Amino acid sequence: MNAFGATIPDKIGHTITELESVDSTNNYLSKLANETIVEHGSVILAHYQTNGRGQRGNTWVSESGSNLTFSLFLDTSFLKLSQNFLLSMMVCNSVHELISNYTDKSEIKWPNDLLIEQEKVCGILIENSIQKNHLIKSIVGIGLNVSQRQFAKKNSATSLQIHSNKKLDKKEVLKKLLTILDKNYAILSQGNQLAIKNYYFEHLKGYKTELPYEWTDSKERFIGEILEVEDTGLIRMKINQKKIRMVELKEIRLLAN
Repeated sequence: MNAFGATIPDKIGHTITELESVDSTNNYLSKLANETIVEHGSVILAHYQTNGRGQRGNTWVSESGSNLTFSLFLDTSFLKLSQNFLLSMMVCNSVHELISNYTDKSEIKWPNDLLIEQEKVCGILIENSIQKNHLIKSIVGIGLNVSQRQFAKKNSATSLQIHSNKKLDKKEVLKKLLTILDKNYAILSQGNQLAIKNYYFEHLKGYKTELPYEWTDSKERFIGEILEVEDTGLIRMKINQKKIRMVELKEIRLLAN
């Protein structure tokens, strides 16, 4: 039993450990998993992170007590290393599905950010343990802005509360999200990859749509169109309506449009 409701063994969120403050919930959970047995579906929730981490080595800054910052431990041994991005798709889909309860203006930004009206509302950081070309276990860190109202202008961030007509209960939001994650994890683990991909592509910003990007090394701008996202996370992109090439995460940056 935890403060967020009754427990069901093996269900995502069956055990929730609440921490007032921690450097990073991913760090905490990773260390815990190295020291003891952590069950699938366990959640570490912090009301404040002193050193939250995001993609590309970025930090995730969150106002104390206003948002959800947590990590969950998943058994991902059914996925090959070459399929690792399916997990990211599943998590993105789940957060998007949650956000859709509050606004219909949300999009997924490749690889795994969630936007509302082009402002970031959620970041996801997934760290996998690998053995013999298979995933074994994964730690999924989620930072979701729930009720924070003020953000530094440079961050271009927003929250669910800003786009909701009613006051949000953080515990209720978490409960809904964990329920959705559990449902979509079951879909993925049972092999229905097509359902996961279809949802992701349907809500992916720039999928079969031309948008402005720049190369991160040269800062040269171009028009890109995402044609496909591989199971590995690479994207197949059409460049300036001509050349088609595979692109990695750190190679490009989506420009404001």
